[in-house]
Order: sequence, then structure tokens, then C-alpha cells
Amino acid sequence: MPGLLLQSLMAGMGCAYVFLPSARRAFENLAVLRSYWGLIFSFIGTSVASAIFPELIRLIIPVSRKRQDESPGLASRLLFGIPFWGLIGMQVDLFYRLQYFLFGPSDSVTVIGKKVLVDAFLYCPLLAIPQAVCVFLWRDHRFTLTGFRGHTPVNFYALSIFPVLMANWMVWIPLVCIIYSLPPALGVPFFIVAQSFWVLVFTTLSRRS
Repeated sequence: MPGLLLQSLMAGMGCAYVFLPSARRAFENLAVLRSYWGLIFSFIGTSVASAIFPELIRLIIPVSRKRQDESPGLASRLLFGIPFWGLIGMQVDLFYRLQYFLFGPSDSVTVIGKKVLVDAFLYCPLLAIPQAVCVFLWRDHRFTLTGFRGHTPVNFYALSIFPVLMANWMVWIPLVCIIYSLPPALGVPFFIVAQSFWVLVFTTLSRRS
């Protein structure tokens, strides 16, 4: 349900960009900021969306007492989350630039399809999801390697990474189809909006044994 809600939101934003001049101007102004500030924009925007926004959601949706006792404190979560997600935002920005360098502008269905396939079936399973799962597991075990013990690489990938990857595919494949259909300067701003909701799904999945 959160994935469907997010996909509907992104589709609505895409339609607004295409059909509403006022929305297009607002998104283009955001794209100008992104072009001017570059990776700094990606760092700050993704940090706010992925570290600060979920904490505001936690104030609205109470966390169970057991979950609250197990999770790190607010200061620890922010000190960890702001730099981590900021770096992820910069990584995604560079990845989108690499996609543009490799395949050019998204002026055809073929180019969009290539970008989606590389994103979903190379970047996500080999880098994006494993790094996020491993870093959060490391954090949740008080920055020790306790959570990795007793697993072979294949077993760990199958039990800890693959379930999150499946959720990622269900949520993100439709979203990146929208993102790669937009002008390049709008890719990161749209990613930041989507990321804020994906983090809520990801943190829930990453806590489950």
C-alpha cells in the first residue's frame, strides 16, 4: 500500500509537470537549484527527505514500546542518518549522470528501458540495496559485526538482502520509469521525493529478522 501510494504520487507529479504550467515552473525552479548547487543539493535534499522527514512521521505514528526500546535514540539516528542518506543522494546523482553519459537523453522508449534495466538489475542488487542493508544492520547492532556472524555470503544475501530487493523492485521500477522519462535536471528532485517514502518502507523491512 505505501508503494502504491508513492507510485500514484509520483505519477501525479509527472502529470502535473506535463499538463500544468504552474507546476512545471515550480519543478523547473527546483531543477535550476539542483543545477546550481550540484551534489550539495543532492546531499541536503536527500538528508532532509530520508533522515529528518521519517523522524517527523514517527511523531505522528507512534512506535511500539518494544521497537522504541530496541532502536537507537533520536540524536544517534540523526547523526547516522543525515550523512549516510546525504552520501546516498550524491551517489544517485552521480549514477544518473553516468546513465546520461552512457545512453544520452531519454528521448525514446528504448533509452528509457536501458536506463531502467541498468538501475533495477545492476545498480540496485549489486550496490544500492546491499550497502544500505549492511550499513543499517551494522548500526542496529551498535556498530559491531554481530549481525553478520553465522551467515555465508549466499545465505546472508538470500535472507537479508533479497527480501528488501524484492520490495525495491515493486516500488522503484515504476518510479524510475517516470524519473527517466523526465528532463535530466528533474531526476534528482523527483528521486528525493520518492526516497522520503521509500525510507519508511526500507527501515521497516530491514528491522525484520
